[in-house]
Amino acid sequence: MQNSKLSIPIVISIILHLILIVVLGYQAIQNIDSVNYGRETGNSIDAIMIDPSVMTDQYQRQLKTKESQQQADRKREQQLADQAKELQERQLAEQQHLKDLTKERIKLAEQLKQQEEERIAAEKAAAEKAAAEKAAAEKAAAEKAAAEKAAAEKAAAEKAAAEKAAAEKAAAEKAAAEKAAAEKAAAEKAAAEKAAAEKAAAEKAAAEKAAAEKKAAEAKKAKQRAEQAKKDKAINDLLGGLTSGEPNSPSNQNGAAASRKGSSDDELAKYKALVTNAISNKFINPANVYSGKSCVLQIQIAPDGLLLNVSSGGGDSALCREAVAATKLATIPKPASGLYDEVKNMIVEFQPK
Repeated sequence: MQNSKLSIPIVISIILHLILIVVLGYQAIQNIDSVNYGRETGNSIDAIMIDPSVMTDQYQRQLKTKESQQQADRKREQQLADQAKELQERQLAEQQHLKDLTKERIKLAEQLKQQEEERIAAEKAAAEKAAAEKAAAEKAAAEKAAAEKAAAEKAAAEKAAAEKAAAEKAAAEKAAAEKAAAEKAAAEKAAAEKAAAEKAAAEKAAAEKAAAEKKAAEAKKAKQRAEQAKKDKAINDLLGGLTSGEPNSPSNQNGAAASRKGSSDDELAKYKALVTNAISNKFINPANVYSGKSCVLQIQIAPDGLLLNVSSGGGDSALCREAVAATKLATIPKPASGLYDEVKNMIVEFQPK
C-alpha cells in the first residue's frame, strides 16, 4: 500500500515530463518545417527574424518551469515519503501497544486465575472448618439437650407432686370458702330483697306523684301553646304572612319569643337532641378523627321536619363539611306544632360521638 501511494506521484511526474517533451519537440519540428518550407519553395515572402535572445529567454523560462515542477514533485514526493514514514511509525507503535495490552491481559488473566484458585481453596478450607464446628456444636447440643431433658423430667415430677399437694389444699380451702360465701350470700340476698322491696314501693309512690304532676303541667303547657299559636296566626294574618319569612325579621323574633314562653327549654333541648342524634346516625367518624371538635350548624326545616337548608356557622372546617353532608342525609324528626316556630330556624352545636 505504501509503495502504491509513492508510485502514483512518480507516474504523474513522468507523464507530465513526457507531455512537456512532446510539446517542445512539436514546436521544434514546426519551426524546422517552416524554415525548410521557405528554402524549398525559394520564396522569401514575409521573412521573420527571430531574436536568439528571445528564444534563449523562452528556453530558460521553460527550463525554470520544468525545474520548479520537478522541485514541486520532489517536495510532494518527500512529503508523501514523510507521511508514509510517520504512518509506518504510528502503525509500529500501535502494534507495540497491542502487544503490551496482550501481555497485560495475559498477566491479569493469570492473576485472576490464581486468585480464583486461592478463593476456591479458602472456601474449601472454610467449609471444612464450618462442617467440623457444626459437628462439634451438634454433639454439644445433643449432650446439653439430654442433660436438660433429664433435669426437666425431674423438675416436672417434682412440680407435679407439688401441684397435686397444692391442688388438694386449694380444693379444701375452696370448699370451706364456698360454704362460707354461700351462707353470707344467702344472708345478704335476704337483706337486699327486703331493701329492694321497700325501695320499689317508695319509688312507685314517687313516680305516681311525679306522673300526676307532669300530666297537669303538660295540660297547662298545651293550653298555653294553643293560645300562643292562635295569637301567632292572628299576627301573621294581620301582617300578610311576613312573619313566615326571614328568621331575623322583627315579627319572627316576636313570634319566637312568644313561642319560647309557650314551650319550655326542656322540650327545645330534647328536640335538638333528637336532631343531633339523627345527624350522628349519618355521620362517619373513622378512628375518632373529629373527637373533641365541634361545629355550629344553622338548620332550616319545614313543619313536617323536611330539611330546607343547612349551613356552617363556625367551628372545625373539616368537621363542618362532613356534618353538613350528614345533615342532608339525615331524617329530621317532625317537631311539635307548638315548637315549630322556635325550631324552624335553629342553631345546633354538633359534636361527634
